[in-house]
Amino acid sequence: MRTLLLDKVGALLVVLFAYGANGAFGSVLEHEPTPEPYYRSLRSDYVKDWFIFRDTVTDGILKPGDTLVAQFKDWWTPVSSGSQAVYSELIGATGDLHSSPMNWATYTLPPAHPDKNDPLYNHWLLPDPSIPNDKNSIEFYMSYSQLDNCAWHDPNFIYGDNDVQRQIVRDRHAGRNGWSLGWVTRDNKGAGGSVKMDIFVHDGKLDADLSGWGRTISNPQVSMSDDMDPAISMDMTLNYKTRHPAIYDDANNAYTWAANQLRMTNNGFNAADLATLVASQELKEVNPYGVLADAVSPRTPQAIKDAGIKSSDGNDYLYQDAFTERSVYAVSSTDGGVLAGLCGWTDPNAGTTNWGDQMVIRIDIARETLLAGNIDRIVFHDFGDSIPGSTEGQVNNPGHPLPPPIVLYADEFGDVYFLEGGGGRVYFPENRIYIAVTSLVPEPGALAMLVLGAFALVLRRKRSR
Repeated sequence: MRTLLLDKVGALLVVLFAYGANGAFGSVLEHEPTPEPYYRSLRSDYVKDWFIFRDTVTDGILKPGDTLVAQFKDWWTPVSSGSQAVYSELIGATGDLHSSPMNWATYTLPPAHPDKNDPLYNHWLLPDPSIPNDKNSIEFYMSYSQLDNCAWHDPNFIYGDNDVQRQIVRDRHAGRNGWSLGWVTRDNKGAGGSVKMDIFVHDGKLDADLSGWGRTISNPQVSMSDDMDPAISMDMTLNYKTRHPAIYDDANNAYTWAANQLRMTNNGFNAADLATLVASQELKEVNPYGVLADAVSPRTPQAIKDAGIKSSDGNDYLYQDAFTERSVYAVSSTDGGVLAGLCGWTDPNAGTTNWGDQMVIRIDIARETLLAGNIDRIVFHDFGDSIPGSTEGQVNNPGHPLPPPIVLYADEFGDVYFLEGGGGRVYFPENRIYIAVTSLVPEPGALAMLVLGAFALVLRRKRSR
């Protein structure tokens, strides 16, 4: 029997409150986590390259002709992707939950280590006072969770004290092998605001055996949502207390009672409480081929299918997973969400010919989210190569506490653009951003590099299906 406690010590949450949305640590120490030895080992490509594209062709799918903008690397944590987000109540009358993701370098320190309960030992993805206008932004990151990548399909992997605990955690983490996409919405202007965003995933599911590592089962899902009901979201059945969204039932394309019954009943909740929890989630999974009446773009998965748009193999280009973010963030606070179970798979031959044979994340952001007084910057955080246990950390930015930002801007009309090398604006058609696993080997003239720095467009082909 093995009991694993996620040591969310009070000191970490206290410092989160003390930090707030406007403050900053005086000196952030750089430490990278060491792997938890009981969990499955890190897979060889746990830190990988991700590629940002704009929808130049403007048809709702990523294909040759779309423009490669930049590339970035993910960071990682030994804890779950949802726990990495560190959601806590905001002190004040609103009761708003706020998020400040961190790498949990303290988690695998021995109990007697002098920094075990020191929040500054962790790397925090928090506002950076050295970056001008670091406020009113949506900031994205890709991450790898060692806990999510445990062998949840293997009955010999035991997590919890009893059968009920083990099954609750297994139900929750099934399908979370792979990577996660997370984001933080910052309001440092003190006005509050809202976010309307749709995220579609193409070929994000995968069930395969990876040589030298084992079976991987990926199924894109919500692992943390903004502002869930503070009582119902807290699972009290386990030895540690963290918030959890409802489980989406893929077979029925809904948040069903059957998929959530064990956890809900063991916490004293019923079907009506489940409905309350789902309604409180500002990030939800939805049926990509159901009715998306409130979609950000008319180019929905169903509309793309109806238009006969094909993938590289001649079949319909399909988005098998869809998520909607409809959030309201409080004054001078942070918000955010996390999607886990993203397989990160690509066919080794993917490129200009087999361009559809890779996982693609599509992000559509509504113009009203980006109008004056609301969000005006979209940031992707680029982490560096990883050396577990390093005291210098994974951040690829020597002498600076945060990873180099890839910054997109919004103009006064709510349209997204980036600054090319000459300082001119290059817009993202329909405010659509793609995150891909390969660079698609585009024509040299199609590349548009951000003015923020040199991003080498070399794909390290260490992938296996």
